[in-house]
Amino acid sequence: MKIKFIWIIIFIVGFAVRSTELFHPVDTTSWRESDVSSIARNYYRNGMNFFYPQIDWGGAGPGYTESEFPIYPYLIALSYKVFGIWEPIGRIISFLFSIGTMLIFFRLCKYLFNKKTAIAVSFFFALSPLLMITSISIQPESSMFFFYIIASYSFIRWIDNQSRKYYISTFVFTALTLLCKISALSIGIFFVLIIITNKGWKFLLKPRVLLLGVLSITPSAIWYIYSHRFYLHFGNSLGISNEYAWVGWDFFTNPYFVKGIIHQELMHVWTLSGPLIIIFAIISTKILKRQTIILPVCWFVSAGIFYFITSRTSADNWACYYHIFSVPSVSMLLGISVIEISDKYLSMIKQQGKLSVGISNIVKSRLIISVLLILVSLFAAFSLKYLIRTKPSFLATSEFYACKNRLSGIIPQGSLILASGGSCKDRDNYPVAYNSSFFFYWLDHKGYNICYGDQSLENVLAFKEKGTSFYIAEIEAMQQKQGFEELMREKFKILLECEGIILFRL
Repeated sequence: MKIKFIWIIIFIVGFAVRSTELFHPVDTTSWRESDVSSIARNYYRNGMNFFYPQIDWGGAGPGYTESEFPIYPYLIALSYKVFGIWEPIGRIISFLFSIGTMLIFFRLCKYLFNKKTAIAVSFFFALSPLLMITSISIQPESSMFFFYIIASYSFIRWIDNQSRKYYISTFVFTALTLLCKISALSIGIFFVLIIITNKGWKFLLKPRVLLLGVLSITPSAIWYIYSHRFYLHFGNSLGISNEYAWVGWDFFTNPYFVKGIIHQELMHVWTLSGPLIIIFAIISTKILKRQTIILPVCWFVSAGIFYFITSRTSADNWACYYHIFSVPSVSMLLGISVIEISDKYLSMIKQQGKLSVGISNIVKSRLIISVLLILVSLFAAFSLKYLIRTKPSFLATSEFYACKNRLSGIIPQGSLILASGGSCKDRDNYPVAYNSSFFFYWLDHKGYNICYGDQSLENVLAFKEKGTSFYIAEIEAMQQKQGFEELMREKFKILLECEGIILFRL
């Protein structure tokens, strides 16, 4: 009964930290949230054709876009059909996926570890800072991670007993994982490492293993080939074909990438005390010799390889959600470390008074347990701080949102708009997805974005020739091109200045 009560407490804590900000509207400058919400709204309005996701920044055209398999925005659209358009529905759907993920991960822990270790691992997973954000974000990470954990659980069970049920389950949920987010390909690296460490590399060549790989990848390959035609025909993509995320030789000469990845891991996954817990366990116990450490190490290595390959993105501040793949392995490593230390040194304290246990060992044990309690408390305190400060900052209402109603009152329905985008290229001159979709979503208008480097009178006039009547220009964006703001103020009529934006009549 006591163990069951502890599981209930951990679940309640995980439920609570995930549920804050659950009813927050789509009022930030997150292009992901605005794009997903736009796709869902366009499904709702335009016939619910699953295979034709539509964004709003594709100009006067239909807005069909290259994207992940749109399970998540389609679920939002289905909810709109039942309840009407209500923005927080997307967050609620993500939240429900996150609760399911937590329950499946608890089940995986119970299968892999003894009761104490399973509880410790689940504690760290429940309090994971990054999952507090992704669990209520209007983007596909929460649904992807749900399928990712089920696929991993199924694969581990299949490796252990070769069950047909778990073989089929692995194929189905791995395929769904990759369909939701192609970035989840790191799951394949994890599976390969598990096979090598448990069965040997020759097992990789067995027909059923090769077939599993083909069956898992084929659905996403078909979808992304199909979806790519929208990029070829209309130029629209949600960062798949219009951004370069891959590692280059500069990874080995530019410290930005390593520093960025480490910062993201420490800030959003490990917290500052997490690595200290691991180091403390390595120094004070024989944790490296334990069989239980192999699986989480393989899991973390697979995530690390993915971060290396995608370092041009995974090192960036905005890309914290890329690091979700570390969370299961880090939770396991921390939980195993805590139990390894406590089992060894609490047992010594309990033997106090026996001749075989010297006073120095008792003092050492008390000191080590005290340090461990401090480190675990620091993890919990950092998670609480993250919940109170960092999580709300990710969903802070944009100052631009205050101008929404005034803009809507000026711009007639059906008018095409031009809006400021981001940088055309990254710091290393590689293309990036510069589209900023929030104004199109907030105002319910179609139109175009213009990136920093393309800001010129000639290009603005070219958009005017395409039928654009209004330009919502961010002052900070215009200042990225010397003299551009002054030129625009001189050439076009200003209809509104509000909270760092200017509305021009073209």
